Amino acid sequence: MRIAAVDVGSNSIHLVVVEADPMGGQLVLAREKAMVRLARGEARSGEIGPEAFRAGLDALAQMAKVIQGFECETVMACGTAALRDAKNAQVFVMEAESLGIAIQVISGEEEARLIHQAVSHAIPFPLEPVALVDIGGGSTELTWVQAGRVAASISLPWGLQRLADAAQTSNPPTAHDLKRLRKMIRRILKKARKDLPTELPEPTLILGTSGTLEDLAKGSDDGRGFTAEQLRAYALKLWRTDVQQRTERLGVDPKRAEVLHVGAIWALSLMEWLGTPPLRHLPVGLREGMIWEALKHGGAAIPPLADRRRASIEQLAARLDPDPGHSRHVALLADQLFLALQPHFELGDTERQWLAFAARVHDVGFSVSEKDHHKHGEYLVRNAALPGFWPEEVDVLAQVVRFHRGKPPHHAKHEAFRALAPWHRQVVRKLAALVRGADALDRRRRQAVRGLSVDIDDDTLRVHLEATGDVEPEMEAFREKAALLGTLLDRRIEVTVV
Repeated sequence: MRIAAVDVGSNSIHLVVVEADPMGGQLVLAREKAMVRLARGEARSGEIGPEAFRAGLDALAQMAKVIQGFECETVMACGTAALRDAKNAQVFVMEAESLGIAIQVISGEEEARLIHQAVSHAIPFPLEPVALVDIGGGSTELTWVQAGRVAASISLPWGLQRLADAAQTSNPPTAHDLKRLRKMIRRILKKARKDLPTELPEPTLILGTSGTLEDLAKGSDDGRGFTAEQLRAYALKLWRTDVQQRTERLGVDPKRAEVLHVGAIWALSLMEWLGTPPLRHLPVGLREGMIWEALKHGGAAIPPLADRRRASIEQLAARLDPDPGHSRHVALLADQLFLALQPHFELGDTERQWLAFAARVHDVGFSVSEKDHHKHGEYLVRNAALPGFWPEEVDVLAQVVRFHRGKPPHHAKHEAFRALAPWHRQVVRKLAALVRGADALDRRRRQAVRGLSVDIDDDTLRVHLEATGDVEPEMEAFREKAALLGTLLDRRIEVTVV
């Protein structure tokens, strides 16, 4: 079986083609890489710039020819932070599909899961705690592993290019630039700590899996890793030179020379945050994780039979949902919230589908009893025959239904939630927050709130409702049930009627 994996990253686009045997052995047939920097300038404009847009499509066209030449049975293409956030991402995805590469935009949590999968097949995990770190152009994924088991995972919506755009350092950078960048990073990591368990294993080693860390490792003695002290010395060299000198004197790739000094401080800050263990770079990443994911499911690139998945949900709802008009309206409002908040939640195509499915069946527990119907709904979804879904997906849907009302999910208090993989726990919290908010906006089941729009700044999430008649009860319910949303976004909530 020949499998092609295309990683459409915020900095680079990678292709790997492998021939896999029935025992899982892999022969690499081709590797391609194009550094197109899709995320460059996106933080300011909100869009993929025209030069990067064209370069990205040209790279994909070339990769499509390679894939066709090898006659691959399975083709997987995943888009990451730049395609999660850019206003013109859908146009890019549609043009890529016309070239023969159908991109699935994935969440930061899914990135972390697939990267962990790649590393776990590349090396045996030591018994001591380790941390996996992948610094992309638009996001950074961290996963804590102890004795081979995942203890926690988080995706930060800050990668090399996004940080560099926000920092806007001089050429060469100044001491003031460094102080400002350090302050920004402290703020990012302080917020990130709130989303992690109170007790985490302190890693004795960091395993790094990105091009940024590979380039930083080249500044060390052996080129394969570094200590915090070694990185600090290399960062000092980067900050004392301009872009041209980084290329000519330090040997930095010209396409990364403009931003690598920012990457050095980001990597060093992460190492300090993790307790300053040494870092070892591994030459694997998202694309290798995609290959293993396909092999795990018999060569399937994505969950099979999309129509059958929708039919499974509709059949369950038809049997057990007492108010399909309400559930469909909640799904509509939840989707509007999802799209408005996608750049902040870093979710992808799969999570959008899960949200729609969970919202459609969030009230099936009413068929058992109105009291605790969210708990009954969890049981019904978990035990329903849902053809087309993988077991871990059913677990996610059941937990979103469980937490669409009542107390928010907590890994120490809710056993079934705790049993989820860490990346899926993060997704459940986000999707449950969206369903809770959408459900509140149809509190009286009158569909009086017809739609919504969102404004968000550093302090406040403002939700503007398009409504008919008096919707004060819905607004009051939203203020109460949107508490989880406010916690996840670290912002206070305001709701108004347009």
